[in-house]
Amino acid sequence: MSKQHAANTILNADKVLIFSHVDPDGDAIGSALGLMWALRSIGKHANVSFADPVPVRLRFLPGSEEVAPRPPADDELIVVLDASDPDRVGGPLPAEAMQGREVVNIDHHVTNVNYGTVNWVDPSYPAVAQMIYHLLPLLGIERPDANTATCLLTGMVTDTNAFSTSHTTPAVLRDAADLMEAGAPLPTIMQEAIRSRTLQEVRLWGQVLYDFAVEDGIAWAINTREKQAKAQASENDAGGMSNFLLNIRGVKVAITFNELEDGRTKISMRAKPGHNLADLAFRLGGGGHPLAAGATLDMPIEEAVRTVIPMLHEVIREAETTASATGAAASA
Repeated sequence: MSKQHAANTILNADKVLIFSHVDPDGDAIGSALGLMWALRSIGKHANVSFADPVPVRLRFLPGSEEVAPRPPADDELIVVLDASDPDRVGGPLPAEAMQGREVVNIDHHVTNVNYGTVNWVDPSYPAVAQMIYHLLPLLGIERPDANTATCLLTGMVTDTNAFSTSHTTPAVLRDAADLMEAGAPLPTIMQEAIRSRTLQEVRLWGQVLYDFAVEDGIAWAINTREKQAKAQASENDAGGMSNFLLNIRGVKVAITFNELEDGRTKISMRAKPGHNLADLAFRLGGGGHPLAAGATLDMPIEEAVRTVIPMLHEVIREAETTASATGAAASA
């Protein structure tokens, strides 16, 4: 289905409730709040509902204090952003709550399972926030207000790792410039969403990086509950560590294993161009993109390490095989 179909469906509703995935990141929060402010600017009743709290570093965003785990009530339309499947939403919107409701699913994950009644899924976008920006003219909004622009630019900045990833396109930079002209403060966004760290985060990074490992192109770090307790931190305070490890020369794939309170393990994976993590994440019950993906595993952290590291070796081998075949075909 098309962007136009999504826009028409949203325009036909007066009360809209916006959701995204658990453990929301900058794109989830930025796109949701950006759409909320945009819809309010054209007279709609719009609110944002997340299962989990807004991370500290994103609480500078206008409207972040309004985010709460609201279940659907008399809302005419549910919009789900940046979530590849219904189980990724959780909390106030279990998968069964979508049944019998009109749901607009807007996402850029290649692993999206098209669970909405209306699906606009386009993996060519580096951030859902950019998709929302491109949706605005179809909603009758030619120029966003400062609140909308700030939220959407934050989503674009965070999902491109400050415009440094391989899917940062000239179009993204042009859109970023437009949002700055509309009032989005890029220096503030960079400082708050990218650079700033709490004392607990810094302490946890020290604990986790002390004994990280590198082997045959794979770097991995293990974030246990014991390390979190010593740093007085949570597992979420290790966010961004896989990106950091991927910067090590010679590393092709990086992964952080995060031990959850319930004994499960959440993994966050990053890869250099040419590798495909999306298929692996999908097989593990998660989702994502070829170069950035994750999953939550129903196994203790030691077992997760033993299970996933060999699978990442296979990801690297598959990339090498593909590269060799491509090179051979090019020289033929």
